[in-house]
Amino acid sequence: MIQSIMVACVVLICALYWTGRMFPRIGMAGWRLLAAVLRGMGAPAGWTRIATRRALPRTKGGCGGCAGCADTRTGCQPGQK
Repeated sequence: MIQSIMVACVVLICALYWTGRMFPRIGMAGWRLLAAVLRGMGAPAGWTRIATRRALPRTKGGCGGCAGCADTRTGCQPGQK
């Protein structure tokens, strides 16, 4: 019984992680909802701040450290910053 609950929790965490990675808008909406719930519950300000920060869209980095984006037209080489 306990093993089944633990496996279900691990599968749920993995599903949430990959949903956020593959569908960022859904992930941001989830973090925004979590921030609102934490704010309503009176959770510590640090937790609410973290959830609010995760709900903001991130800027695209381009070749800023990505080793797999070689673009010969602009001169960006893999691993170049």
